[in-house]
Amino acid sequence: MATYDIPREISPLEKLITDFSLSCGYDPMTVFTDFLTYVIHGFSPGAPPLKNWKYKRRQNMAFMEMTAKWVRLMQSRLKDDESWYDPFGDLYMALSSRTGQRMQGQFFTPPPICELMAACGGNGEKVRGKRMNDPTCGSGRLLLAFHVQNLGNYLIGEDLNHTCCLMTVCNMLIHGCVGEVIHHDSLNPDHFLSGWYVNISLARTGIPSIRRMSEADYRTSRHLPVSGVLERKKILDDNRRRRPAASPLNLLQPNINP
Repeated sequence: MATYDIPREISPLEKLITDFSLSCGYDPMTVFTDFLTYVIHGFSPGAPPLKNWKYKRRQNMAFMEMTAKWVRLMQSRLKDDESWYDPFGDLYMALSSRTGQRMQGQFFTPPPICELMAACGGNGEKVRGKRMNDPTCGSGRLLLAFHVQNLGNYLIGEDLNHTCCLMTVCNMLIHGCVGEVIHHDSLNPDHFLSGWYVNISLARTGIPSIRRMSEADYRTSRHLPVSGVLERKKILDDNRRRRPAASPLNLLQPNINP
């Protein structure tokens, strides 16, 4: 199976990811997804610690180095308000092709086509104060192309692939886009998996940030009933309160299935 040739300027970041993957025994796509999660958590003030984070303190230094490399790359590519750049889409295609997975056959639209599509969507006048939606956002390229041509809009990305959603969140964050990213099947809007608000307070504070979206937030914003969500939350809370406290003696017993 042919591999995807990554642009030269992205090669140092790709090498960091692949070398770290080899050193710790993880698939490069897993490390790439965890890197995106690391970035998002770092820009999520007040967020609780990440659950199931499998890396040790010294290994976290590698993610800090990846983040610094990504930021320096973006600084070199974003020259003005009319430029945009998506290294994550190229990383995704390169890493997935080299693991032989092709990641469900996903290949992202080339940047010039994204710019053409964004231009064809208007009448030549700048659009402001509108909502722009991409129901299959991939790495967010179409949203980025629209953003630089029409500053001052609320962008909404949707995708069934979790890693794609993470890429779009990070791309929107660093490009100063304001909006949200929804992880779900856009053909079945009643089924919510997860979501993020991106740069919601950017105009007021000047600080890029990310906040997780709850299912109640999602359903309320789309005029979907939230009674079922609240009822499930009440049942979970009741179950937690009824659960007996763990005894120190019980904790010493081996977990053996009969």
